[in-house]
Amino acid sequence: MRNMASSGASARGIAAIVGVGPKLGRSIARKFAHEGYTVAILARDLERLSTFADEIAREEKAQVFAIRIDCSDSKSVKEAFEGVLSLGFVEVLVYNAYQPAMSWNPISFTDIRIDSFEKSLAVSSVGAFHCAQQVLPGMVERGKGTILFTGCSASLNGIAGFSELCCGKFALRALSQCLAREFQPLGVHVAHVVIDGVVGPPRPGPSTSQRPALVGELHSSGGTGDYAISLMDPDALAQTYWYLHIQERAAWTQEIDLRPSNNPRTF
Repeated sequence: MRNMASSGASARGIAAIVGVGPKLGRSIARKFAHEGYTVAILARDLERLSTFADEIAREEKAQVFAIRIDCSDSKSVKEAFEGVLSLGFVEVLVYNAYQPAMSWNPISFTDIRIDSFEKSLAVSSVGAFHCAQQVLPGMVERGKGTILFTGCSASLNGIAGFSELCCGKFALRALSQCLAREFQPLGVHVAHVVIDGVVGPPRPGPSTSQRPALVGELHSSGGTGDYAISLMDPDALAQTYWYLHIQERAAWTQEIDLRPSNNPRTF
């Protein structure tokens, strides 16, 4: 574990963001750091992760810790969360992990290797199971906490050529529903966020905390036919994760789907 922290200490709990890359995970971490949380960011590539931690700590004047994790390995998850829990009470867990080696092109079912399929399930759902088990006892003890799972279009629909992704994401959605029904009466808010679109890079300019949350303003040049693909701004998406965390208990969201305004539905 590396501490890429500023000198100030957070008065709030720990926000653990699992699966931090250059887009959504980094934006979520930045948002919670801006709001006063000590943030633990977790991913497989510790060198890149430490760069993100240093950047967020500097921009938001927050404490940010970079911790390596392999979500497909239960031992790695346990060791990583020993580090996270040593920082204090984990008030927020965001599970945003995905299998980086997975092909984003359709693959015939008969061509899928069993080891690849099992790895996808391990990262998408089993890893989420292990991470949630690490933080739930503390949340239940204090009667508060938030667990947010990142899903996608494949969480809701079986898609030809994407058996690996869909099976793992279906399981993650089921896990989120089971945990919500079991633990929300105990004060733990559990929600599933369906990202129904393609996440692009953050818009240049002021950070999340300094500009309004707008989705769908970025467009790729690789559109098909007369339509460009509208990319979702990760800083805008991160605002939704924050809003889910601060919702009043009388009206908790269990699932929300987000998409660009000009793309009514991806699938």
